[in-house]
Amino acid sequence: MEKKKKQQSSKRSEPKSSSYRPNIFGANALQISEGDASCIVGGIVEKGISNKTPSSQTAPPNPSVIPFPVARHRSHGPHWGPAASVKDDNNGDGDGEDDEEAKVSMEYDSMAPFANPVQRKKKKELDLSRWRALVSDDKSSATNKAEDLSCHQKNEKERKGGNTAKTSMSSNPFLADANVFSPMKMDMEPILNAHGHIDKSVEAMISASGDARFSSVNAMELDNLNQLGLKEKVKDTSPFNSIVERTKQETLSLESQIDAENRARLQEMSPDEIAQAQAEIMEKLDPSILKALKRRGEDKLKNQKGSTLEVSTYGEQSALQNENTQNAKGFAHFDRDSSHMVTTSNGTRSGQDKGELQKSSGATSCSLWNIWSDRVEAVRDLRFSLDGTVIENDYVQVPGNGGIAIQNGHSADKVTERDFLRTEGDPSAAGYTIKEAVALTRSVVPGQRALALHLIASLLEKALHGINQTEVGIPLGNANKLGKYTDWEAVWAFALGPEPELILSLRMSLDDNHSSVVLACAKVIQCVLSCDVNENFFEMLEKTATYEKEIFTAPVFRSKPEIDVGFLHGGFWKYNAKPSNILPVGEDMVDDESEGKHTIQDDIVVGGQDFAAGLVRMGILPRLLYLLETDPTAALEECILSILVGIARHSPRCVNAIMKCQRLVETVVHRFTMEDTIESYPSKIKSVSLLRVLAQSHMENCLEFIKNGAFRTMTWHLYQHVSSLDHWVKSGRENRKLSSALMVEQLRFWKVCIHYGYCVSYFSDIFPTLCLWLNPPTIEKLVQKSVLCEFVSISKEAYLVLEALARRLPNLFSQEHAGDNTEIWSWSCVGPMVDLAIKWIALKTDPHISKLFEWQNGTESDSVFQDISVTPLLWVYSAVLRMLCRVLERVIPEDSDNLHGSVGLVPWLPEFVPKVGLEIVKNGFLSFSGASAYPTGGGSFIEELCHLRQQSNYETSLASVCCLHGVVQVVVNIDKLIWLAKSHSPSQEYSVSREAKILEDGILKGSMVELRNLLNTFVKLAASEWHIVQSIEIFGRGGPAPGLGVGWGASGGGFWSAAALLRQIDGGFLINLLETFQFLSSTVTPMAEEMTFSMQRINSVLGVCLTAGPRDKYIVEKALNILLQVHVLKFLDFCIQHFLHLNKRFKPSAYKEDDLLVFSKTLASHFRNRWLSMKVKSKDMVRNSSSGNQTFKKGSVALDTIYEDLDVSNNKTCQECTSLVIEWAQQRLPLPMHWFLSPISTICDSKYAGLQRDQTQNFVQDPHDLLETVKAGLFFNLGVEAMSTFKSSNASSPVQWVPLVWKLHSLSVILLVGMGVLEEEKSRDVFEALQDIYGQLLDQSRTGISADVSLGNNIDLLSESRNKDNTEFLMFQSEIHESYSTFIETLVEQFSAISYGDSIFGRQVAVYLHRHVEAPTRLAAWNVLTNACVLDLLPPLEKCIGKAEGYLEPVEDNCDILEAYVKSWSSGVLDRAAARGSVAYTLVIHHLSSFIFHSHAVDQLLLRNKLVKSLLRDYSRKQHHEGMMMNLIRYNKPSASQMSDQNGGSPLERSSIDKKMEVLTEACEGNSTLLTEVNKLKSSL
Repeated sequence: MEKKKKQQSSKRSEPKSSSYRPNIFGANALQISEGDASCIVGGIVEKGISNKTPSSQTAPPNPSVIPFPVARHRSHGPHWGPAASVKDDNNGDGDGEDDEEAKVSMEYDSMAPFANPVQRKKKKELDLSRWRALVSDDKSSATNKAEDLSCHQKNEKERKGGNTAKTSMSSNPFLADANVFSPMKMDMEPILNAHGHIDKSVEAMISASGDARFSSVNAMELDNLNQLGLKEKVKDTSPFNSIVERTKQETLSLESQIDAENRARLQEMSPDEIAQAQAEIMEKLDPSILKALKRRGEDKLKNQKGSTLEVSTYGEQSALQNENTQNAKGFAHFDRDSSHMVTTSNGTRSGQDKGELQKSSGATSCSLWNIWSDRVEAVRDLRFSLDGTVIENDYVQVPGNGGIAIQNGHSADKVTERDFLRTEGDPSAAGYTIKEAVALTRSVVPGQRALALHLIASLLEKALHGINQTEVGIPLGNANKLGKYTDWEAVWAFALGPEPELILSLRMSLDDNHSSVVLACAKVIQCVLSCDVNENFFEMLEKTATYEKEIFTAPVFRSKPEIDVGFLHGGFWKYNAKPSNILPVGEDMVDDESEGKHTIQDDIVVGGQDFAAGLVRMGILPRLLYLLETDPTAALEECILSILVGIARHSPRCVNAIMKCQRLVETVVHRFTMEDTIESYPSKIKSVSLLRVLAQSHMENCLEFIKNGAFRTMTWHLYQHVSSLDHWVKSGRENRKLSSALMVEQLRFWKVCIHYGYCVSYFSDIFPTLCLWLNPPTIEKLVQKSVLCEFVSISKEAYLVLEALARRLPNLFSQEHAGDNTEIWSWSCVGPMVDLAIKWIALKTDPHISKLFEWQNGTESDSVFQDISVTPLLWVYSAVLRMLCRVLERVIPEDSDNLHGSVGLVPWLPEFVPKVGLEIVKNGFLSFSGASAYPTGGGSFIEELCHLRQQSNYETSLASVCCLHGVVQVVVNIDKLIWLAKSHSPSQEYSVSREAKILEDGILKGSMVELRNLLNTFVKLAASEWHIVQSIEIFGRGGPAPGLGVGWGASGGGFWSAAALLRQIDGGFLINLLETFQFLSSTVTPMAEEMTFSMQRINSVLGVCLTAGPRDKYIVEKALNILLQVHVLKFLDFCIQHFLHLNKRFKPSAYKEDDLLVFSKTLASHFRNRWLSMKVKSKDMVRNSSSGNQTFKKGSVALDTIYEDLDVSNNKTCQECTSLVIEWAQQRLPLPMHWFLSPISTICDSKYAGLQRDQTQNFVQDPHDLLETVKAGLFFNLGVEAMSTFKSSNASSPVQWVPLVWKLHSLSVILLVGMGVLEEEKSRDVFEALQDIYGQLLDQSRTGISADVSLGNNIDLLSESRNKDNTEFLMFQSEIHESYSTFIETLVEQFSAISYGDSIFGRQVAVYLHRHVEAPTRLAAWNVLTNACVLDLLPPLEKCIGKAEGYLEPVEDNCDILEAYVKSWSSGVLDRAAARGSVAYTLVIHHLSSFIFHSHAVDQLLLRNKLVKSLLRDYSRKQHHEGMMMNLIRYNKPSASQMSDQNGGSPLERSSIDKKMEVLTEACEGNSTLLTEVNKLKSSL
């Protein structure tokens, strides 16, 4: 018994004293003694497991997967089998005492290892290759492998050895306290803890060799083991030392044994004996073989040293972790076939887009993917403190302390200082990993669950902040260069990924019965959905009022490119998670059949693809409804409403789920009507925002809210009249702030209804309340009372409501409106509103506003305006100008574009039109030639806004651009109306004042100088901004991580950032400016200046097309209209003629205006159908997918295919007419960089380009229409390429940034259709000219002076898959498509069938034999040409694309290609090529001669001999090949100047021929038959 008591005292986690009384869960009072408390703390047990004492030993619990519980008590699920203790079959020693202890009640900590809700799949295997590459010590790889195997076998033996190891360890002094953490993992832990910080690694190894339910070993943990030197650390521990040494002797590999024997033999030999042995080896072996062996040995040493060097270099480059943590971490194993953006160790991966990421991006994305996966994998071991910051592991070895690791001066092995809350990993390390924090959310202690959730919320908030603080568009390879930089993008991706199963834990925690846990869980979900960050973005979007529609935030990816569009990127966007899989658990799924199919595993799969979709599928909406109905706290209610808003912004499917959730909307409305308190205002604001977002998504929702009275209920504050400004100011600061925010949301809700044509008649009731905010205030008073921001926010929104009402105005001179049920606004209400707006315009000359602008620009230092931003006032002016612009548009006749006809002229001019124009002129909005001074004494308003646009604050820049846009649009409309009125009544005079004269002559004409400067400013901005938006998309996604908005994981927020929004707003304003200057085309400028301006204009329009997002479809349409105008095409034709004249290739022939008009119409139709069309499901697809209850097969994680068999329509769809929100999915914007190549890269009808089709459908375009599109595309591409070759423009053209491989590929796609394009004379000349330009670019890239390479240092938008020496930069197979060889085969078939040796066609085929084309593509092209026997149809070398040097240098060293050359030689295919002087024959002679006679690489001697033997055997059989052999021998490598003039090389001296004959003789290796042939050749020479 004494022995038994000692053993019990040594196991603190299993106190089995006689006084122990088991406690029953659910009793009224839970009495826990001091001794028992140590057992419970840290014992993390799954919810639903009872502490009741079992009557007998049973098996460990097995989870049963059932449909996810909804709005039930947390103890209802997941359901588990009966709890029991763990039974070890090999644990008995015959005394029966341990068996008696096993029958006592289960403790919480004994159940901790089994607390996993979903049993994880075991890893397939451990990939130790990368781990071994990271080893930094001097041991050989074989020794390390032996140590790994010994550790593994040692764990197996100890696990099966029963009490043997336990008994030997029980005497260790460290054992008594160590067992409190995990009694089932005590075999090795205490001893190893005493010798280093390796608890996590050893524990994982025990788990890997033991039960599959424990966490498995990963390569990073094994790396920690090896780096810390496990073997040396445990040398003095007898039980482990004997096992390690014995296992090492058993598992040494053959290579290490041989090496050990050799070293032992060398130690026994004397120096003289070693020298003698070396001399014998030198005599016996051939010198060439000795060189080869020495070189191989040097390579091995370099590889061993380079492995650690590579890791350290990457650590410096990417800086994924803090410097101290890098030493203890490495790149863990990563599954390259994973379809997710994050690493996974379980089976919860989706196979939906497994190949799309790599296939569409090739080697470029493959290398980036490797970098990204390593970054995410490194997050696995990052530890975070409770406030979310990364904790550095500062372990140091203290001398004289037995090698014990000390952390922060405390011994890590003291059990009293350990963290009891750890469930896995290293219990002595500070902080928590993400997986540990997620596991902690399933503790039985509510405080631990809340603690873990607070930690997760903190780190997610910091991750969101960190992502937003980075610059937009940083490539993954260059994202992290600072040593102390935390990689928050990777942290976000790992946390939202499927491996931590965060979504499952959050859904379970939301069902908790402790309010603190539920609140903490709601905050985590709010962070995951990035609700606050997204709302900030949408708030900025609302202020701009540039877009009528908002956009859904569901994550998307690109569909893979197809051959019918020439493999061009930029396919339709598709949802990460199929919309039909976003299924909340409903009552119809409770039946037995559905219960067996719908599993939690399916929910996890959807959650891994799209976090919000997974939450909705898991039934979060009914749970949130339940929480709202139970009278939650103000903080919880606000979080719930924020979550609902985030879900409503996700997708139309989620909106429908919210609307169909019974009583959810009604509950929100009901809680809004409760008593008004300061605490309830945030929830009220969120409630109005939720209904507004739901109404925006579809007109039916808005109409339903109006009919059931929800709109009236949610906007009743708008009817409360505020008597005066002083009364509002005295209401209190907090009350003013919240009430103004609530009123803004209510006005936005009303504005949504007005957009649909509803609630227009409410204006008369609400106008009295708006009067206070529509009138301009006293700025000085607002500044003194610190209420400027609150006041102008309401004023801004009120004017935006008036702008929406102005849209409902009928045209003033037609008075016709649509015959639908929508309401219209009356013109009788317009006059007073315009007068109020004019007061704001006159307020610009107020001295206080002038001082505020001067202080903002840095020219005024008045202390009154310190810390006051001018941005809120800019938003008001933007709204006022937009309202005026909309009113003026309704005055202009609808058919006024026909300015040359007699219709459309204004019969009379409303009084407010000249009044607005005079106020703009008087108040210094523009500068006019001859004006003496501005009313404010400073510059014009335009000048001040341009200065504010250059500021770094994004909101100020956005507000200034919106103001500029409003000023220009108002001025354009006023000028147009006055011009129309003058045309109708020329004698009408307004006044004789200077302002009236400017108004009569035209405001734009008088301010032409300032507007031209404004245009030049934004042209430069467009040229420098487009690449930022283009660099966001990666892996065919808007961001590398799943989630919402910022949750896409792109640096800086990606497409959901203020930076991207600013670029798009700039682009829209620039297009309007260009349209304005097109309207004023009477300016006469010198030819050189006009040419420069035209080039800048075209380049800026191309840049705007690259920045446009899904909401900017109309901007792209306007850009295409500008780009494809006849006078612009005339300028491109001029550039073409100038280029052809300089190159003197052939006589230029200009196109006629009728031809250019046809080109304009053809290209406009093609680009709109190809890039701007929407994808809509066909009727058959809707019927097939109408079933909502789709499930997954058991054991499979692949989701259903998202079919592409869809109809495309360029007209407005029903959804576009009935919704104010658009989707990222089912459209193609933003455009890819090579979008303008589509006319020459499409081989089917562009309307259906990129859509999969079955055999019954035929979308092939009419050959004549296709030929016209190709001809127009060739002309347009040649024009922009010729223009980009001119150096007169300072800004680089986007055309120059398109990789050359895409341009060459597009020319090949044309020839797949037929020879029609080469049969027409002009198009043939254009095709050849394009080949010449691309040849020049190819030569520039080869010599390193191309613009692509010089600009590549700024941002890498070009090919990233180049070799280190840039030898092979034409990566057709890697960048375009992995099956590019099939494309070449089809092209060669066309070449052999219909070309009849056409030289232009032959040039295009021969480019694939260029030396700088990647080797697989060159080999495929050569083999296909050889098999088709058309090598002789290729043109001579001097007629190929690019200079001859590019085909000949560097010398070919690829063994497969050299062998293919010899095979073609031997087969006789080269015979006709030699007779015709084809480039194929020249390449064979050059590369074979250079390799055989001039290559001195020792490791290639065998290949050289093999080639020579094959050639000599062929010569012996085919005497007519004697001439070819003579040419091969006589060929001398030409100089660079000779390469372009001849093919046969320079003449040889006799000595050179003799040397070559010696090489042939040596290559025969004594073969008498071959030596005879060599002698025959020598005699012939």
